[in-house]
This record gives sequence, C-alpha cells and structure tokens, in this order.
Amino acid sequence: MFLIAVATENEIKPLAPFLAAAAQLDVLITGMGPVATAASLSQYLSLHGSGIDGVLNFGVTGAYINSGLALFDICLAQQEVLGDFGICMQDTIEDFDPGLLKGYKPLSFNNDLVLRFENILRGHNIVFKVVNFVTVNCCSGTTVRGEFLRQKFAAGCENMEGAAVAMVCKNFNIPCVELRCVSNMVQDRVAAEWHLAEAIEKICMVAEIAVHELVLGGTSS
Repeated sequence: MFLIAVATENEIKPLAPFLAAAAQLDVLITGMGPVATAASLSQYLSLHGSGIDGVLNFGVTGAYINSGLALFDICLAQQEVLGDFGICMQDTIEDFDPGLLKGYKPLSFNNDLVLRFENILRGHNIVFKVVNFVTVNCCSGTTVRGEFLRQKFAAGCENMEGAAVAMVCKNFNIPCVELRCVSNMVQDRVAAEWHLAEAIEKICMVAEIAVHELVLGGTSS
C-alpha cells in the first residue's frame, strides 16, 4: 500500500477517478505548512505505518529565478531543507548557533522508491528535473528573498510541506518521494502570474502515469 500525501484537496482533484478505482492507494490531505504536515502524517503513520510501503508527496512549487527551471517543469526532489528556520532579517535568514541545534542536516531522497520513480518517468519519456527543494513556512514574496534561498541552498524551488514529509518518513523508516510541478516563479509577488490550475493538472497527469505503473505495473489509460 502506498500513501499519497498532498497539502490541499485541490492538488489532487484531477486524480479523483483514478484514485476511486485504485485499491492499493490511500490519500492523506496533510494541510498546508510543515507543522500541519508533520502532525497529520505522524498521526497517520502511527496508526497505519506498518502497512505503508512508501509515501508519495505530490503538489505544486515555486521556482527560483536563475535556477534553470521554468513554468510547468516537473521537479523531483533530491534534497529538502528547512529554508526559513533561523533568524529572519530583512533580506536574509541567519543561522542559529550550531550548538543550539540537534544535528540537523538536509534531508536526502536516496532510496529505491525515488529510483523507481525516475525509471518510470524516463520510460514514459516524461521530462523532469532533479533539484534541491526548500521548505518554507512563508512563501517567498520577493525576488530578493527567492534569490537568497536559491544561493544559500543551491536550490531550484520551494514548497511548504516537503521537508516535513521527508523528516517524518525518516523517523518511521518509510521511503518517500516528492514530485512537484512549477506553478509560478519566485519573484515580487503578482498573483495573476501564478498558474495553479494548469500546474495541478500537469502534476496529476504525471502522478497518475507514475503511480499506475508503480502499483499495477502497467500503463495508465
């Protein structure tokens, strides 16, 4: 059994017919942000974790300017970091004294489930990019903040749940994969330039193909 974890119901609506017929899948709407995600996923896995073979985190993402990413690119996480965990200044985020931290390190996606996803995507000629992701509590609303995070973490894009999913799955010793579609560029915020509906349609289309083969070993209709 695989668990699909998404932040909001909207991000999985196009998959509703597929999910209704998929007996080997469960879905968890985690809520937005790392705290809600960590709490809801931990609760779920505490109750059902023994029957879960892997967690699939799908959704949308904002791509950093100068990252090489563009609108509607499919991005596969190779690493997640908590981007705004620290001391937030006007244009930067300063790290806490290392002595205060409990050995926190970036979360790497180096498991067999990720390799299986890569092979499935390549087998279907789906173009995707493997990049470092940044998880934030607050979406970056300026080009300056986005550029700072890109450079600090050598990252391609940001989201609000991925690091929490990765950390919880690590604690439960369950593999996870994070796959997202770029819905907007991280720049001085102009909501009209976001393309959430189109990005959701694309990530759900790709997710259906990948999950169908992962679970059933065949191509999606």
